Amino acid sequence: MIELAFWGRCSTEDRQDPEASRAWQISRAKALVEPRGGRIVAEFFDVDKSRSIPPLRRPQAALLLG
Repeated sequence: MIELAFWGRCSTEDRQDPEASRAWQISRAKALVEPRGGRIVAEFFDVDKSRSIPPLRRPQAALLLG
């Protein structure tokens, strides 16, 4: 079993529902990794202003990369 971390993001709360976005993204990630022997063991999810913000300036992505 390959243990993996999931990182997702969505736009601002007024443009996307963070819970719905996270649920969709984690579901897609699991569908991709589980058939190949992967298992998501940690989750990181940022709610940001723009997709152009670099990962190290996103709190959850920075935690994952650290």
